[in-house]
Amino acid sequence: MTAVGLTGGITTLQRADHLLHRLAGHLPLPVGAYASTHLVRDPDPGVALALVLPGAVPGRLAGAAAEEGLTVVTDAPWLTDAARRTAGRAVVFPGSDTLTGSLTLADLYATTAVDRAEVLGGGVPDPEAFLDTRDHVRPQWEGDGLLLRLMPARGGRYVPFEIPDPHPCCGGHG
Repeated sequence: MTAVGLTGGITTLQRADHLLHRLAGHLPLPVGAYASTHLVRDPDPGVALALVLPGAVPGRLAGAAAEEGLTVVTDAPWLTDAARRTAGRAVVFPGSDTLTGSLTLADLYATTAVDRAEVLGGGVPDPEAFLDTRDHVRPQWEGDGLLLRLMPARGGRYVPFEIPDPHPCCGGHG
């Protein structure tokens, strides 16, 4: 596996997600690739991006990164964690492109790299329960795999804890 990082003024997870999807579409990323976000403090606080690839880094990555105003990084503590798959919030992962609409948790585990799900507070949902993806599934590396945190929804269903389009509280009021 090869790991490469990207930094450069990314301040929100939404912007990071957008950039990772754009890069994944332009390169494209090889099968088995992971793209994750990492909250960093040094050298500048913000969000860093990591690509963990099953082979060589695509030759077009440096150019694509430069077009987005990003700097390629090959050595950073958060990048080491990404390469080891021990930290980070996964945005692109095997099967992530299929996660739209609803599916059972058993199907989630069978068709993607997500290893397990947990309801906030520590409960483990039944694998036959339905997940309404809201087209926004962002598991996190925890322990030895990808963990998706869930919230209960109507009808015994679940939704990912992270909402697709969060809006700042009280923004624009005055």
